[in-house]
Order: sequence, then structure tokens, then C-alpha cells
Amino acid sequence: MLRVQLTPTPVIQRSSLYGDQTIRFVAFLIDSILLVFFYSLIFYSITNQQHALPSWSLGNLQSNFQVGMVAEVVEKLFITPYFLLAHWLYYTLLEASPRQATIGKFVLGLQVTDLHGKPLNLAKSNIRYIVKVVLAAPVLIGFLLIINERRKQVLHDYIAKTVVVSIQKYSKNTIIS
Repeated sequence: MLRVQLTPTPVIQRSSLYGDQTIRFVAFLIDSILLVFFYSLIFYSITNQQHALPSWSLGNLQSNFQVGMVAEVVEKLFITPYFLLAHWLYYTLLEASPRQATIGKFVLGLQVTDLHGKPLNLAKSNIRYIVKVVLAAPVLIGFLLIINERRKQVLHDYIAKTVVVSIQKYSKNTIIS
């Protein structure tokens, strides 16, 4: 008797191996919200400067909202060495961790690897972070590269020789070309 073994038909997935600009932007928003929330929570719980910050009560916002008030809060909360240190540690340590991703990237199924698919060490993670901050701060021009780049690398990825890959489509045996 002839036996026929049926194998499932392979499914072609529409998205590529690399994280595209949309999913990376959403991961950035998740990371930013988490950083701002936890930093603000810690800042308000340990600082003696709560009285120096304007109140965010609804009545206060409706009656005399001023752009200068928002700028003052942003300056006092986020343009401090403590926030910059927290920001650096968050990105550098999490991208060099065994999960190879910040919380936002991990939730969306992304990982940061080197060009050979290996995890980043602290040195490479630091290079990636420093280049990202230096190039992103003035004009955000480094992020325009992702549109035409086949590996979906932005300028800081290109300089640090890293890529952001999708965990679902990437396995340790995949060769990144």
C-alpha cells in the first residue's frame, strides 16, 4: 500500500526579518512612556522640589495654561543628570542583556543584535547609544536612513554595526545578509 505523507505548505510572511520604522517607533514610544513614568514617580517621591513645580490640577490648567509652564516642568524633570543617567542605563543595559531588547522592543518582538546575529556586549551597546543620542539630538537625520536601507538600519545602527531583528522571524541559525 502506498502511503503519502503530507507536509504543511510553508507560509510566506509579509514582514521582513528586520524591524521596520513603524514598529521601532512604537517601541520607542513605549520605552519613553515607561522611562518618563517611572522617573517622574521616583523624582516626586525623593525630591524636596515638589513645591517648585507648577500644579497640574485641571482647574489650574484650564484657567491659566501657558507654554512656559510646560517648558519649566520639562526642564526641571528631564534636563537633569539623573534623567540622562537613567536614560543611558535603560537603553545600554537592556540592549546588552540576555533578552537583547528594551521593554518596548521586547513587547513588540524585536531584538538588537550585531551583524552576525550575536548579542551586543556593553561596549557595542554603549557605542550604539552614544551615536544615537549625538545624531538624534540635533536634526533626527539619522532616522531617515531606515526608509531606504535593506536591513532597516538607522544611522546609529549602521555606525555601531547592529541591526534590530524580529524575534518571530529570526532564529539563531539565520544568517543576516
